[in-house]
Amino acid sequence: MRAAYAAVLGAGAGRVLLGLAGVGLGLVGVWQFVAQVPQTGWVRVAVWLVAGVAVHDGLLAPLGVVSGWLVAGRSPDRLRPAIRFGGLALLTVALLLIPLLATGGIRR
Repeated sequence: MRAAYAAVLGAGAGRVLLGLAGVGLGLVGVWQFVAQVPQTGWVRVAVWLVAGVAVHDGLLAPLGVVSGWLVAGRSPDRLRPAIRFGGLALLTVALLLIPLLATGGIRR
């Protein structure tokens, strides 16, 4: 337990503030989930989360690793960071876009 306190005290004020902000935003998210999603929809949310993890770990992550490996071997050293950033951005947008396309978009 003392090691945990030492790690927090040695982290610096900025890192501690960022950690507290992250915990606070997480609590706001939980509160919004409980307040906005009806209890009958919690199972659908859980299924969507499990499916999202499965699609990410089974499809998108390996695709990112393989495409990064293929591109890294063929691109110049100075362009690799930009190509990696672009690939990460593309996969992030795909991760957000696939559920919207699969479900017909945002419904109100």
